[in-house]
Amino acid sequence: MYDKSAIEVFTTPLGLQRYRLPAVYTQLSKHRNISSDTPEFAVHKAVFQNLLWKSQHEHFMTVKRKKLGLEMNAKRADVTARQKKKIAEGRNELAQQEIDYAYNVLARALQQNPAFSWDTLKKYPDYPNPIPKEPSLPTPPDKSSLPREPKIRDAIFRPKLDAMDRIMRSKREQKEKEARVHFETAHTQWQQLTQRVQRLRQEQALQYKKNFHSVKEKYQQKIEHWNQEKESYYREREKCTQIIESKKLAFAEGDPHAIIDYFDMVLAFSNYPPLFPQSYDVDFDVENKVLVVDYLLPPLKALPRLKAVDYDKNSDSFHESVLSEDERNHRYAQLLHEIPLRTFHEIYEFDTEKTLTAVQFRGFLYLQQEAKKGGVPSCILSIRADRSLFSSIKLSEQNPLNAFTELGGIIQATE
Repeated sequence: MYDKSAIEVFTTPLGLQRYRLPAVYTQLSKHRNISSDTPEFAVHKAVFQNLLWKSQHEHFMTVKRKKLGLEMNAKRADVTARQKKKIAEGRNELAQQEIDYAYNVLARALQQNPAFSWDTLKKYPDYPNPIPKEPSLPTPPDKSSLPREPKIRDAIFRPKLDAMDRIMRSKREQKEKEARVHFETAHTQWQQLTQRVQRLRQEQALQYKKNFHSVKEKYQQKIEHWNQEKESYYREREKCTQIIESKKLAFAEGDPHAIIDYFDMVLAFSNYPPLFPQSYDVDFDVENKVLVVDYLLPPLKALPRLKAVDYDKNSDSFHESVLSEDERNHRYAQLLHEIPLRTFHEIYEFDTEKTLTAVQFRGFLYLQQEAKKGGVPSCILSIRADRSLFSSIKLSEQNPLNAFTELGGIIQATE
């Protein structure tokens, strides 16, 4: 989610004053700063970023559930060899899809560009925050039962008279007196106990009433706050639909803020695997018309290793094939070449007004010693694509490494 209260004014490295706010999606460990030249539009962009992350999370969970389902079914005692073969085929298909999704990022982008336009931002999603759940109300206090009131006629208070007591009056009167005192003492104790219970009941009733109204009042306040935030959300979104029309015109006229906002969202809508950080900052060199993209690259550990799953009927076992360390390193190196090329491709494909003369891409990576909390990523990759040179490169026909080299790309050693 995004934090509206954390909006701050900042100046980009190239001197543009903008507003930014942090946006996070904890389920996927996603985080980035969203910026614009107005606080309203910065929040509007954060709304869409959250929607995109939510969609990625849903995809991630769908795949995860399929994996777990297949793995759990494989462990059942009643699964036949034929069924196990089907399970292996299912796991193998998922593994290959994941490998393709993670490593072939350029080929996927060449087949399909991000589904984005200025008008995309007009169709804003419904208010994302769910209505507060009605709380559990306090349980009414138990009405502890009062002891029965002692009666003088109760057997326990009757004097135990024997034959001699009936003859000797003084003894009889003494026992009757003791029985009466016993009754009066018991009755006094009953009255005191009754009073204490009644006071306790009153106190509990008052406390229950207080707690009940407190819970109801707090819930009502939450509902009122939720309604206010919801109304504010729709007012701001509607206001931003008008801002978008202004930005479309400003983009055509070369306004730097409109240019940053536009390409920022082009990259946000670019479909990368859910576990890629896809965190970046965009800046614009007004004088030279160069877009600068500082991009957080995925670490090697974010990439899948499982590449195939087979079932051996003879041994009645599943065999998993994983990428070797050399294979992973080779594919990862290829990925580092492809991500900036894909970024250039998507930006120039959407730059129909030809507002840019070049795009500068700098790739950052958290090295092992920097991965600790508070660490700063290192710039390990730098490449620039001038429009004229990039337009002459046919990415679909050329090896990514050759294209990267032709553009003068540099990757720094990470060890």
